[in-house]
Amino acid sequence: MPNEFRADIPAATLAQAQQHLDALKALLQPYLLSLTPAERKKMLRMADKTLAFVQKSTSYAVSNPAFVPSFLDLAELQQDAAGVAALTPLRQQFEQLSLDLDSTVMTAASEAYANALKLYANIKFLAKNKQPGAQAAFEELRVRFAGQGTPKAKKDGPGPG
Repeated sequence: MPNEFRADIPAATLAQAQQHLDALKALLQPYLLSLTPAERKKMLRMADKTLAFVQKSTSYAVSNPAFVPSFLDLAELQQDAAGVAALTPLRQQFEQLSLDLDSTVMTAASEAYANALKLYANIKFLAKNKQPGAQAAFEELRVRFAGQGTPKAKKDGPGPG
C-alpha cells in the first residue's frame, strides 16, 4: 500500500485553522439551531428540486397575494426561503471540507495502523527469538488483541428470550 499521507501539518497551521473554525462558530452561533435526532427525523427534507419548488411558490405568493391563505405568514415563508438560499452554499463548503478532512484522517489512520501492525509482527518475531526487551514490548502490545481470534461457542437454538 503506497503512503499517501505525506504531510506534516505545522502546529501553527492547525492552530490557525482552529481559530478560524472557532471564529466561524461564534459568528454563526446566534443564527444556528440544534435539533435532536428525533426532531431531525420528523422534519420535511429539501433537495434541489424541492428548493426550486419553494422558490417558485414564494415567487407566486409575492406576485399574487390572492394565492396566500390567511393562515400562512408570507414574511415567514420569505425569511425561511432566504435562509435556505443563503446558508446552502456555506453548508456545501462545510460538507466538502468535512469529507476531505475525514478522508485525510482515514488515510493517515489506515497507514499508521498498517505500519503499527507490521511493527507489532516484528516485535512478536523478535520476542520469540529472545531479543532483549522485545518480550516486554510484545506483552504490552498484545493486550490490544486479547480475545481476538478465539472461536466463539455455537448456539444450538434461537437462544433465550
